Amino acid sequence: MSQLGRKQRKRVTRRGARIGERLAKAAITVGGIGTIVAVSLIFAFLVWTVLPLFWDAEVLDSTAFASSSEGSDPVLAIGVDEERELLWSWSKDGYLEVALARRSKALRRERPFGERVPTSSAFPIAGDRAIFGFDDGTVQVTRLEYVSNYLELEDAPPALAELEPGDVRAFEGGVAKRTEVGQLRLTQLEFEPTEPIPLSSQAAVRSVDQVFAPTGHFIATLQDDGSLALSRVRETKHMITRKIKRSLAGADLSSVAPQDIADAKFVRVAGLGNRLFVGWEDGRVAHFDVRDLDDPQLVEVVDCLPNSDATLTRLDWLNGRATLAAGDSQGGLTTWFSARPESIKGQPDGASMLIQAHVLESGTGAAVTALACSPRTRLLAASFADGKLRLYQSTLGSELLSEDLDEPAQALVVPSKQDALLARGKASLASIEINLYYPEVDLASLFLPVPYEGYTAPKHSWESSAGTDDFEPKLGLVPLVFGTLKATLYSMLFGAPLAILAALYTSEFMHARLRASVKSTVELMASLPSVVLGFLAALVIAPYVQSVLPAALTALFSVPLAILAGAYLWQLLPAARAVRWSGWQRFLAICLTLPVGVAAAMVLGPVLEAFVFGGDAEAWLDGRGGGATGGWTFLLLPMVGVAVAIGFGFLPKGKSVAGPDGRREAGRSGLVRFLLGGLLTLSLALLAGFMLNRAGIDPRGGLVDTYVQRNALIVGFAMGFAIIPIIYTLAEDALSEVPSQLREGSLGAGATQWQTAVRIVIPFAMSGLFSAVMIGLGRAVGETMIVLMAAGNTALMDLNIFNGFRTLSANIATEMPEAVRGSAHYRTLFLAALVLFAMTFVLNTAAELVRRHFRKRTQAL
Repeated sequence: MSQLGRKQRKRVTRRGARIGERLAKAAITVGGIGTIVAVSLIFAFLVWTVLPLFWDAEVLDSTAFASSSEGSDPVLAIGVDEERELLWSWSKDGYLEVALARRSKALRRERPFGERVPTSSAFPIAGDRAIFGFDDGTVQVTRLEYVSNYLELEDAPPALAELEPGDVRAFEGGVAKRTEVGQLRLTQLEFEPTEPIPLSSQAAVRSVDQVFAPTGHFIATLQDDGSLALSRVRETKHMITRKIKRSLAGADLSSVAPQDIADAKFVRVAGLGNRLFVGWEDGRVAHFDVRDLDDPQLVEVVDCLPNSDATLTRLDWLNGRATLAAGDSQGGLTTWFSARPESIKGQPDGASMLIQAHVLESGTGAAVTALACSPRTRLLAASFADGKLRLYQSTLGSELLSEDLDEPAQALVVPSKQDALLARGKASLASIEINLYYPEVDLASLFLPVPYEGYTAPKHSWESSAGTDDFEPKLGLVPLVFGTLKATLYSMLFGAPLAILAALYTSEFMHARLRASVKSTVELMASLPSVVLGFLAALVIAPYVQSVLPAALTALFSVPLAILAGAYLWQLLPAARAVRWSGWQRFLAICLTLPVGVAAAMVLGPVLEAFVFGGDAEAWLDGRGGGATGGWTFLLLPMVGVAVAIGFGFLPKGKSVAGPDGRREAGRSGLVRFLLGGLLTLSLALLAGFMLNRAGIDPRGGLVDTYVQRNALIVGFAMGFAIIPIIYTLAEDALSEVPSQLREGSLGAGATQWQTAVRIVIPFAMSGLFSAVMIGLGRAVGETMIVLMAAGNTALMDLNIFNGFRTLSANIATEMPEAVRGSAHYRTLFLAALVLFAMTFVLNTAAELVRRHFRKRTQAL
């Protein structure tokens, strides 16, 4: 029967296969959509967490109460407890008044010093000790402290026991409140003056200031007779009698002060008691170095008023006593701090200079009447004679909000919770509830240089916390982005070339019997956890490299040179033997070049250290010896070597020799060219190094500088070891997918195996190779544990390969467990995660575009 006459068998897909196909299709669809949704939700969550960082401050409520004060003298200062329930105010005529903060109802009013009226005073920004100066030449330190006690409900008076949760009532000169959890809390103000401290002069104290530093209690005084002094008070308690003995020592600065010191108006002492500032109404501020009380020196006199027609009305410290705020009679408001330039001619060693940080815009020509700083941050509140009240973030120099008052404020206070502003005028008390959100963060502070305290110029910095409350947080992300890029750069420089070349050798030159074993072995490297690699890098590799630093640096050249020399020597073998040894023997010979290169480095390292680094490599890197010629020669060798290799490639190679000795002749010729090229490279690098040294250019301070044990070199090696398996596997697969017909056609046309690999195989597999490199790059960008353990974890910005850094991912892992939930620090860490997300997204998008470009070129072949 013919084929056409046969009955055709009906082909039907089994029901189980159809169901399996549909389930697989549904699973793939759900998985793909789920992945997109998951990534989108992560992105949305990061954005939702970060957005509040950039919300503007707002006024929630503003209330004004009639003042309950019976006096007519101006109020010098006011203070309020953390819950804004109890308010104290100190008037110029010496009265202390305690009132309910939310009602301005007076609870008590007294004169703590009796008939003695202070002629000057200084109240604490943070703390509980104020100081007063008197007309008899004495000063007196007092304690103003809020004390809260919890009363038992059964022992409380009936009037207090009946309070509902949230209600407050005046009681025994304080305020009682039933908390939301039902407790009864009594808050009172305790005032405790100490014994008067006599000064050397009995003239009235015009201005006084104090600071409690680790080295003692410093008191700065300016008296009507022109006496200017800084006194250090030390108290000792007798072990038996428990009496306190006070000793007073200090420095008289009148002799080194300007001649018109008697006309000065303000005196201010810095937070460590090592610097003193005196201000005049015309805007001059004298800066004294008082680190040595036996030898005080006048450092400089600075004009703090941008407008010469104005007069200085306020000169007050911000929190931390490192920044001065100067307000004038025409509404000018500036901030100043001291910093130490690299060199100050004619000034004391180590002395700092006063630098203007910001000019705060007031938008008014009215005089500054009052200043107040937050006890927690660098918030600065300022009141003006036209009734304006403005709040600034002094680190950033930005205005947060502005409010109109019924009358100019005589005194201001920013509560510790920073949820309100209180302004005391002549006849009223204004209470302004605010929500500042996160004033210490904006786009400029995150990505632009900021003038931080103690620095002569704006800078990028990340310092999120410290051991004291007066710390100025620095939340710049640029050092973290820089560290991420630095880690990626050095790890890719080390890992990507090795992985690509290894994949090329495995795919094109290795014997087929060894290929599978070698590939499996390399792929096993990917199973090593990052924490293990980081542990080995930090505790084993880093100390060892530091102990053999010259040999380690020499190995960067000796190992590649040993491999190249071995390749040229292999060409000297007879052709027949080279063919017989093309399997494991050649692979073994290649592996033997590594210990040969390392051994050469161990031998030549001390010699290199002696001739190039002046006998001590670490001291040379730190700039403590040796010239720049050897260092430049060492750094220029790679670039000069590449240039020489390219130049030698254009030279005629001579005619090939046929016959049995042709291979050996070509090998000898290549070896001679290699030796001559190496000698020429060394000579040119030495010449270039000598010329750069004569020009006064030193490589230290840039790519190389002070050596730190955990540095970018160690991270590059450890992280390169982590990304090699990924890049190698994908690159080898891409090279193996090149059709064999292309290789055979190239070899049949007379091309060598190397020419075929470089000119045919690599271009065809370029899209796969590029994808492999980009996946390795993504792995390096997001690496956490290796850089956390081996990079030193310091947020620095320099290209020095021997210094540490901090990456975005390592910073998140380090600080997220300690960040206060909802704080600016907490949300900035989420912003760092968002930046890392954006970096990887941009890299992957660019990689996909380039991969498509190479794919189109490949398809056109």
